[in-house]
Amino acid sequence: MQGLIEEEKLDSFNIPVYEPTVEEIRHVIQEEGSFFLQQLEILILPWDEGLNEGVDANIKAQFMAKVARAIMEPLLSAKFGREVIIELFIRYEKKLAQLMEVEKFESTTFVISITKNA
Repeated sequence: MQGLIEEEKLDSFNIPVYEPTVEEIRHVIQEEGSFFLQQLEILILPWDEGLNEGVDANIKAQFMAKVARAIMEPLLSAKFGREVIIELFIRYEKKLAQLMEVEKFESTTFVISITKNA
């Protein structure tokens, strides 16, 4: 973060993320055998879903940055130290506001209905 974080720490930071496909989820449920898959749907929603239309991009960015901070702050603080967290999320919020002018942010949620096999 431009002089706030040691480059070594930044280079060693990694959060592996795996996002399965619908087919992989369906396969795992069927392969395991304990449940019958009733329904499997994907919801793709804007990050700012539920905020009023016409709300300023800066307000939306502030909201989204607070959500990200609530999730990520413990992990980031442990790795980089608490002293950089405030500045990190100020910069993140500003970057989000800039990007929201030209991009649409969405999140994907799987909705799964299963019943236990007898």
